[in-house]
Amino acid sequence: MVAGVDYGLMRFAEAEVRDGLSHQMEVMRADADRHGTATLVQELNAETRNRDARRYLLLVEAPDGSVFSNGLTRLAVNATGFRHNLPNKARPARWPDQTPNMMTLSARAADGGLLAVGRDIQHLDELRGGIRRFALWSGLALILLALAGGWVSGRLFLRRLEGVNQAVGRIIAGQDSTRLPAVGLGREFDQLADNLNRMLDRQEAALTALKSLSEGVAHELRTPLNRVRNRLEQVAAGIDDVATRDEAIERALAETDQVSALFEALLTLARIENGSVGLKMAPVNISALTATVSDIYRPLVEETGGVLSAALPSPAVINGDAALLQQALANLIENAVFHGGAPATIEISTGIIDGKAILRVADDGIGVPETERKKVLRRFYRINQADPAPGSGLGLAMVAAVVRAHGGQLSLSDNAPGLIVEITLPRTP
Repeated sequence: MVAGVDYGLMRFAEAEVRDGLSHQMEVMRADADRHGTATLVQELNAETRNRDARRYLLLVEAPDGSVFSNGLTRLAVNATGFRHNLPNKARPARWPDQTPNMMTLSARAADGGLLAVGRDIQHLDELRGGIRRFALWSGLALILLALAGGWVSGRLFLRRLEGVNQAVGRIIAGQDSTRLPAVGLGREFDQLADNLNRMLDRQEAALTALKSLSEGVAHELRTPLNRVRNRLEQVAAGIDDVATRDEAIERALAETDQVSALFEALLTLARIENGSVGLKMAPVNISALTATVSDIYRPLVEETGGVLSAALPSPAVINGDAALLQQALANLIENAVFHGGAPATIEISTGIIDGKAILRVADDGIGVPETERKKVLRRFYRINQADPAPGSGLGLAMVAAVVRAHGGQLSLSDNAPGLIVEITLPRTP
């Protein structure tokens, strides 16, 4: 930048000097061409101020040998054109000799006389030296300021980074709830810390879910495995009664089937939640699917003394996996039958609201308290752990996973008495 300013400023200043010399030469040439060079010499010599003038140095040589000079010598000028003269020794005063740091312009008059005009340009060198001294000192000052600013900003950044490292250390030590502090050195760093904290939130949620899953699996497997062991111990004890022995083996096999069903449900639920299960998407008539599931489960509900009714006013077509939707509806009916309190009155209805398909299952059972409605959608969660009803606590979790996989919404509300489960699914155009 300084080099550019130096070059541009000097070119501008030199151009100004050349313009001034050219203008002065035009004036002198006009006088010489009009009256002659000899007359011009006489006029210049007649006025004392011409000899004392120092803004411009003049030299006029007439063909008759007469000369005027106020400090400009013949050796300092060319025959014609510009010439830049440099001093041949140090200048103790402003006008010490005939070869100052100056620029001259020479030309010939119409009668052949020599016209020359010069101007001292020492001030240009002084200006250039001032610019360079300013550049040197200001450059040193900028370097010192840059070093100081870099040191301060580096210390600040390292101090903020140390806080992040300490938070990471606490996370590594097992404090999963610790989050990274905002660095505060710009939007990009704060956004990075926010994204890392969101990642830690998801990781903590995943670890919590894994812990809950492990505890739930251990709890659900303990009872059936103990029963299997008891049956096998009875067989190993050598029961003499063949019928009793066969019954023990059948019960052990039934308990084994229950364990297998549990693992199969967990595997299916995990595949739905992580998207690895391939949904067989096709147009599905929710009303027809609801009628089919209602016909299948109506005898089971009636055996318990309950009533199952379906209100299917109009077809509601969506794009979805018929098998998974059928399983979700079956889970809702079984949940109402086994956990809602028998005998249960179950009402199933479908409809179209705001361009979306609605599937609603309502019962008149004991219902679910509002504080527990989000919890019952978790794996293995039961409001009453002592509930003897069959099941593994995966029914509503499976329903929620199926609804999410279809881009829908699941809501639980009070039926006063009982529970209303409403599923909203996007329709096929």
